[in-house]
Amino acid sequence: MITQKDDRMLELLWFVAYSGKLPTQLAQRIGGHPDWNRHVMYKAIEYGYVDRTKWYSGQRVYRLLRITDKGLSYIAMKDPQNAAMFLFMQERDPSHLDTEKAVRAHAVAVGLVMACNAGAVIHPAMKPSLLLANKYNSVKPDPVTSYYYSVREIREAIQEYNKDTVAKTSRILGAIVSDRKCYCLYYTGASRMYWRNPTELNTAASINALLEARGLPCDLMCQVIIGTNMRVAEKITRPGVNVRSKFITLDDEFNNCYFITNDEDGEALLRLITNRRLQESFIRSFMKDTYKPLDTVNRAVDAVTLDGQRPVIFSYECDLLRLASIDLVPIGFEETPIILCLDYQVDAIQNIVGGMVEVRAIQTPIPT
Repeated sequence: MITQKDDRMLELLWFVAYSGKLPTQLAQRIGGHPDWNRHVMYKAIEYGYVDRTKWYSGQRVYRLLRITDKGLSYIAMKDPQNAAMFLFMQERDPSHLDTEKAVRAHAVAVGLVMACNAGAVIHPAMKPSLLLANKYNSVKPDPVTSYYYSVREIREAIQEYNKDTVAKTSRILGAIVSDRKCYCLYYTGASRMYWRNPTELNTAASINALLEARGLPCDLMCQVIIGTNMRVAEKITRPGVNVRSKFITLDDEFNNCYFITNDEDGEALLRLITNRRLQESFIRSFMKDTYKPLDTVNRAVDAVTLDGQRPVIFSYECDLLRLASIDLVPIGFEETPIILCLDYQVDAIQNIVGGMVEVRAIQTPIPT
């Protein structure tokens, strides 16, 4: 993605230019050590490569970085191949934002950084284009590679197909396409936008049709919700929250509804969710000598204990749709199931499923 991998300044400016507005706290998560990233960010501000602006929304403060002409010149010098693309993107992205647009820019940048750290290809020149004109490239789809498409790229492609179809009111941040699955990213940060199911489902259907037409067919459409902490997952699954709430709501029109936290743990989980081979390795590692696979297919249960008496359900993906409808006594068993999840998910998942179900932490770390 970067012409000089050891150039942290170029890497930071690349993300600022590509996202349009990058939150200062996300700059610490763009590869390398957080303290060194912070040092690079302050140097970029000192040299005039980026502007740091501040917006207030109630008691919240949003600090965003915006690329300057001097920063674009630095990119043109270090990475001339992509200079024209970034210049085009800045012309369409006005420097002035109101508070609501600043909040939205913050959310979109979260999706970008998390997708990149989860292993998805984000560079336009390294992934198949959604545009018929193939404005940036003509890369052929690779079934084993994850591709991230920002909401801007999705809107441009949809409008190219039908100018009357615009998903401007959708809360989607972007989508990751991997292994014939599409993962639609959403963020539950403070925003005055309400969740409108018809709009979101129409947007997801448009994305599915678009991917099919561009040679990236998807059999499953999944929802990935990014939240501040696991308490947000509890709020989303509570009855009554799905009525005109600022939080994302569950909809069974999606095949899955995964919840991840906005931090390094969430990025590791997103990588695991979107990488089937990594999942298979992870399952083998924590099942060894502890649980065994089922003798017959059972969609409600993933494994059993070694004595075959208790069913085991894998919930490390934190699929809220599955957790909200979990069967306390699965067919073929007389005991309640054991739910396996990651250590930081235990308390939240226990509150979602109730006290009748045992929730255990998986001791095996997520493979990288």
